[in-house]
Amino acid sequence: MAEKESYLHRVFALLDCFTAERPELGVREASRMLGISRSATGRLMSELRNEGVLTQDLDTSLYSLGGRVIRWAGVYEAASDLSVKALPYIRQLLNKTNETVSLYVVEGNERVCIERLESRQNVRIVEPIGQRLKLYAGSGGRAILAFMPPEEINRILKLAEQEITEGDVQEQIREIREHLEEVRKTGVAISHGQWVDGASGIAAPIFDESGLPIGSVSVSGPTNRFRNQKTLDAYRELLLSTMEKLSNEMGYRSDRIIANP
Repeated sequence: MAEKESYLHRVFALLDCFTAERPELGVREASRMLGISRSATGRLMSELRNEGVLTQDLDTSLYSLGGRVIRWAGVYEAASDLSVKALPYIRQLLNKTNETVSLYVVEGNERVCIERLESRQNVRIVEPIGQRLKLYAGSGGRAILAFMPPEEINRILKLAEQEITEGDVQEQIREIREHLEEVRKTGVAISHGQWVDGASGIAAPIFDESGLPIGSVSVSGPTNRFRNQKTLDAYRELLLSTMEKLSNEMGYRSDRIIANP
């Protein structure tokens, strides 16, 4: 454990050496700043380059932060901006539904809950902020996945084939594809008991300026309160209207939020 902590400490210490005023570093300068040997520094920088965390100029041999770091920064900025802009909308949804409302963002192959307002009812769904969930399961994930480019959908479902360990895998993949098609037609995803027995949810996607889904908002609660079709229809209209406004704040422009790629 001590060796792992030492290695991680060196990684973060090295990344902290890069600043706006000092965007490029050579092995010798980084070695001096870290207080470790040039050979150890060179190995560390080479490993981080191979992982896409650093990039190296072939002419000067200097290192700078790589595309992986930029992607992480983009995820952070998008999530932070979205969280601020979404809060008034999810408060509105909480007040109108009195059910738990959750905000998810896409991060890699998963979705992460970055905001959740709990229902005030005695029986409610309680899940932690920061929870990471699959895109192919649950209303919050499928609301996002349905509107991703076809090649991304196929890639995620290929991962699902490897991760699903119970039942007929191909039959489950077929059912997911059928559900995604329904989501594209209705604009919302509805799920019952996919993550928690006795829990249901309905979710709609949030789009950015390029028309791609960057997250979703779900309304969830005990399944017995989500069986009434009138209730689901009312939640659907409320979610679509609210998510259209939020998507517009994120730069998306469309007469309707429902798309049929």
